[in-house]
Amino acid sequence: MAIANAKSIGILYDATHTNQVNTVKKFVEALKVQGKSVTLFGFYNKKKLPADQHNSKSNEIISRTDLNWYGLPKKNVYAMMANEPFDLLLNLCTWHCIPLLVISASSKAKFRIGKYFSDALNFFDLMLNIENNAPLENFLTQIEDFSTKLEK
Repeated sequence: MAIANAKSIGILYDATHTNQVNTVKKFVEALKVQGKSVTLFGFYNKKKLPADQHNSKSNEIISRTDLNWYGLPKKNVYAMMANEPFDLLLNLCTWHCIPLLVISASSKAKFRIGKYFSDALNFFDLMLNIENNAPLENFLTQIEDFSTKLEK
């Protein structure tokens, strides 16, 4: 599904680094200007969330404290995001983030886009192969480019 055709979009992202969080926020603002309903779900890869990161109805953030002994998110923490039938789910995490991959795999979204991982082939409808250290902006550009091609 093309971004242009999606009305509701769920976004999974790495909330650990401020520069990536800011990039995601800019992307979300652009989607909202287009009239999209956007829900964010971030993973902060440390035990405690910093004081400047807050949970809200449209932006939930979990940390390592919300993971079980196996490193998987506890069901009650991500159930709302996984059960929401978004038109489009974008996993913007560019590293092999198990908690966000679990949510991608269990998502009821109509179409799921994420980074290519050989062990996550069934988690997405479209996987994009980018370099491991590529900036998030490059990944967003690829998503937008492929989304435009899907629109045609």
